[in-house]
Amino acid sequence: MLCFRVSRNGRHLTTAGVPDFGVLSTILTWVRRPHDESNANPELTLHVGGSVGREYGEHLSWCDVNIRAGDILMVEVREDLEAEPPRERRVDAEVGLDEVARLQQRRKGLEAQLADVNEELRERGAA
Repeated sequence: MLCFRVSRNGRHLTTAGVPDFGVLSTILTWVRRPHDESNANPELTLHVGGSVGREYGEHLSWCDVNIRAGDILMVEVREDLEAEPPRERRVDAEVGLDEVARLQQRRKGLEAQLADVNEELRERGAA
C-alpha cells in the first residue's frame, strides 16, 4: 500500500494510506481574506486525507493542524509502511442513491438554504 508519512519540524504527525483504489492527499493551505479575522491573522493549515469506497464516497481524515511560518514539513511517499487508522471517517450522503434520489436530496438542501436566505433578508428588512 502506498503511504504518506508526514512530519512537522521532525515530529511525526501521521502515516496515511488507502488500500487498492481511492484518493490520498496532503494539502497545505494559506488563506487571507480582506473582510474577516484572517486579514490580520492568515490561516495556514495542513490537511492529510483521502477517499475510498464505491465511487470514493467515504471521506477519511488523518490530520488537520495549524502551521506557522518557519515550520518544516516533510511528506515521505513509501510503500513499505502500514497506514494508521484515520481519525475521522465520513460517508457521503449521496452514496448508493440513484440519480433521481440524489437530485431530490440536493433539492431539499437548496430549499433549506433558500429558507435561511429569505429569513436573513426579512431580518434586514429587504424582503
